[in-house]
Formats: sequence, structure tokens, C-alpha cells
Amino acid sequence: MEETNLVLTGSDKTNLLEAVKWGKFLAIIGLIMSGMVVLFGLFMIGGAGGAFDEVYPGIGGGVGFIYILFSLLYIFPSLYLLRFSTQLKRGITSSDQESCSDAYNNLRRLFLFMGVLTIVVLALYALIILFAIMGSVMGGML
Repeated sequence: MEETNLVLTGSDKTNLLEAVKWGKFLAIIGLIMSGMVVLFGLFMIGGAGGAFDEVYPGIGGGVGFIYILFSLLYIFPSLYLLRFSTQLKRGITSSDQESCSDAYNNLRRLFLFMGVLTIVVLALYALIILFAIMGSVMGGML
């Protein structure tokens, strides 16, 4: 790839530093929320299913496991965003090209992760719709 020199104006740096602040805020909130959801999932697995466990025994453990799984999935984008924010701030304030490059790499990883996750969710939606249609057709034949 051809190397070019990119010049950031004062306005560009100000805008990026503002984005860094919000990115760091969102990343920290994401990590905190992930931790809270893990604790809630462990709470559900520990037998706090309440009325659901009376009707459907063991459902609290299954729901707790799903909560933990989803919270672990959300940790990755939060970590990528936190790394992006801290490295970009370091890179801009100290004019360190390597920190900026690392920050952009984490931003790329964030977008890659979210893009793949979106494709997987859309594929699951398509399968659910397909099975719902097949189920309704099969149910209509009976």
C-alpha cells in the first residue's frame, strides 16, 4: 500500500478527541453493563428463576446461560472501543503515529466484529422466518 502523509487540522483533532471521550464513555458503560448481566445470569443459574421455575423447571438456568453468553459477546466490541479511544487519545496528544495506527486497527476490529455479528443475526432471522413459514404450511395441511 502506498504511504501518504495525512495532515490533521486543529478542527480534526478536536473532533477526534471529542469522539474519543464519547467512545471511552460508551466502552466503560458497555463493560459495566456486561458485568452486571453476567452477575444477573449467574443469579438466574443459581435458582432465582422465581415463578418461571415453578412452571418450567430449570428455565432460570437456561435463561441465565443465554444472558451470560450475550454479555460475553458484548465485551469484545466494548474492549475494541476502549482500546481505540485510549490509543487514539495517546496518539493525538503525543503525535505518536504508532498509537494512532493501533487505534485504527482496533476500530477496524470493532467494525468487523459488529458486521459479522449482524450477518449472523440476519441469517438467524431468515432461518426463523423460514421455519415459521414451513411450520404454518405444515400445520395447514393437517
